[in-house]
Amino acid sequence: MSLRVGRAPSGPGSQRSSRRERPLRILHAPADVGGNAYGLSRAERRLGLHSDVAVVAAGPYGYEADIRFDLDGAPRWRRLAARASLVRAALSSYDVIHFNFGQPLIPLWLHGHVLNELPLLKRAGKTLLVTFQGCDVRPVECCFCTYEHCRRENRYRAPNAARFLRYADRVFHLNPDLRKWLPGSSFLPYAHVDLRLLVPDQTSPADGEDKREIVVAHAPTSRDVKGTAHVLGAIEQLRSEGVAVSLDLIENVPHGEVLRRLRNADLVVDQLLIGWYGGIAVEAMALGKPVLCYVREDSPADNPFGAELPVVRVSPATLAPELRMLVSEPERVSSLGRASRAFVERHHDPDSIVRQVLSGLVALPR
Repeated sequence: MSLRVGRAPSGPGSQRSSRRERPLRILHAPADVGGNAYGLSRAERRLGLHSDVAVVAAGPYGYEADIRFDLDGAPRWRRLAARASLVRAALSSYDVIHFNFGQPLIPLWLHGHVLNELPLLKRAGKTLLVTFQGCDVRPVECCFCTYEHCRRENRYRAPNAARFLRYADRVFHLNPDLRKWLPGSSFLPYAHVDLRLLVPDQTSPADGEDKREIVVAHAPTSRDVKGTAHVLGAIEQLRSEGVAVSLDLIENVPHGEVLRRLRNADLVVDQLLIGWYGGIAVEAMALGKPVLCYVREDSPADNPFGAELPVVRVSPATLAPELRMLVSEPERVSSLGRASRAFVERHHDPDSIVRQVLSGLVALPR
């Protein structure tokens, strides 16, 4: 598709004058992993700002975007042309560029060196923000990912991060462990859940008289990263003991289907290896579902929320015993569900997070 943007004002002083007369314009690009960019963008719109999300590839889960290029499998010249059009749009039509998944608009990687458009945008007076989310900066030796393309990209992650740290006005990370490779960056909670739309049901799935099994949902985007083998093993162990529990393994379905199945679950297991919860856990908690997850807490910075975090801490070794206890404690499950919803309202509201992102950089409506 072609990118249509407004014509840039002409004349030496007209662009500055135009900026004073129109709302601040923000571009989120060139990726949107887990809908985080879209959640921020809609919150910015609710503030009265102009905010768009542009992605260079359609993701597999159906997240929305305002500008979309389907470049997977496209020839190199077409991919470069599309990315160049995003740079032109950033220069002519936007004031703030928020890069997502640690990606610039035009990444040039060669022999371990990284070049991109950041100096050009900086000289043009743009405010530059970037959010790192995981495999965009975490070295492969610290990750459980087995994708070949991740291994090829590994040598470029550190120089790419260094370039963003040099040119960006603010650098954010969504997982606390990423601070190790992003000195000076700030932790940012997930901001992809619209709390007005994602609300708990009045009754729990377990309330029906005919319900005989507790449903445990698990939705891995990567089985290796999430530790899915341990989840399968725990459920198999419990069932062999006669515990009334079943697993809903949610994979390769659109985001709307994921939410529907989370709503029908009683408990949700997120990941068991990385050390922090993901976007799926936030959605589950917003629906009032208790979440079980491995949370690394070797130092206070590993868990910015401390004891307030209502996630049930588990490891591969403790998952089965913890599930066994929860199955027999419906009142605890209900209490955890209420605490989980309240936690998301306090810490994962995009309308609050966007003020954290922009405060002090731009004038915001009160």
